[in-house]
Amino acid sequence: MKKRSLPFFLIIFFSFTAFCEEITISEYIGSAADDPRVRSGQELGSAFEKGGDTPVVKGLEFRSETGNFDILEQTYALRLYFRGFGETKRSKELRQNSKNILKTQSKLALSEVVFEKFNSVLTYIRNKKALTLLDSLKEILEDKKEVTEKMADLSEKTTDVDILDIEDKITDIEMKKTELESELDAVLIDVQSTGKNKVPAFEHEKIISVGEIKEFVDSLDPEHADSKALDDIHRQKMLIAQSEIALEEAKERDWLKYVALEFDTGDRNDRPSRGFSIGFAISIPGFKSNQNSILKKQLKTIGDNSAFYAEKRIAEAAVNSDILMLRRKIRQYEIMVEKREKEKESGILAKYSSLDGVNPIIILKLKERMVKQEIKTAELEAEIYEIYIDLCRLTGVFEEESGKNSLYRTKVE
Repeated sequence: MKKRSLPFFLIIFFSFTAFCEEITISEYIGSAADDPRVRSGQELGSAFEKGGDTPVVKGLEFRSETGNFDILEQTYALRLYFRGFGETKRSKELRQNSKNILKTQSKLALSEVVFEKFNSVLTYIRNKKALTLLDSLKEILEDKKEVTEKMADLSEKTTDVDILDIEDKITDIEMKKTELESELDAVLIDVQSTGKNKVPAFEHEKIISVGEIKEFVDSLDPEHADSKALDDIHRQKMLIAQSEIALEEAKERDWLKYVALEFDTGDRNDRPSRGFSIGFAISIPGFKSNQNSILKKQLKTIGDNSAFYAEKRIAEAAVNSDILMLRRKIRQYEIMVEKREKEKESGILAKYSSLDGVNPIIILKLKERMVKQEIKTAELEAEIYEIYIDLCRLTGVFEEESGKNSLYRTKVE
């Protein structure tokens, strides 16, 4: 058998990590709060915090008129324009509801970023394990090729086609490794965005087991397993719509249009006080100029309400689908693990390895089969984790602070 050297990719990786700071799963997930999508929502919320209440006075106007083009016949007026009755209160309600929905949207954005980062963690762990298993399989196939070549010189039972078939399998492994390494590079780039010279310290032993995921799935009630943030956003959207309609209606109640204080210089130089006068304007109720705007907002509210319930049904179907798929994948995983344990107990590989004169191809085939089973088991496990974090996202687990601990063991961290 040939001696195996450490893969070049791993040599470069270990050389690089020797000069870098490691980042744990919890630190990496915690960096989600610094994502621009989350920060932008928080900044908008802060802007609403700084904004003041809408004043009762809509505007202040100063007027000046010259009579008969005579500079001595000047009239000055100061007008105060008022908002509609209740407009200030409705504006305050709208601002508060808008601030609330921004907070909820920021929470939902954080949930999405946490989901993406958990996906990156799983990609890293899955691909590192897959690369190790593929290297093991490649070594076995190379040994198998070497033995087959020797047997081809001694026997007509082995042909060049058998050797080419093995070479094709080795090439497929190399192609697959390239894909996995490209995905790892993408994770490394994202990790380094949290700080220069940082490398992931994501270990499989630190994430929860398939058994714990099974317990989580069994504890779920599909009828009540949905995102609280989505419900909150819908409720807040309805409140905003109500506030907007109420604000439009309040604007129509601007019965007191303005109050004016006027001063006419005219011929009152002897007694200036006689030049002052007060005036006001009152609008007559019953003529609504923004009725179309109110109607549009009401129709939009009905449309948003229908869209929400349609989206909610889709989300509920996705939750049920994830639960069913998880249970099926977990059962398949358990079957593979049970099969692996039984074969270990039978000691079939050790039995053949201890026999004298046994065909080495048989031993290599047994090793190849065992590694392929490990690969299949690892793929099932990866699928379980991927469906699990998608279920966490759909059910609003990542919207809570504790949701950041839903994949890894905090005690180990």
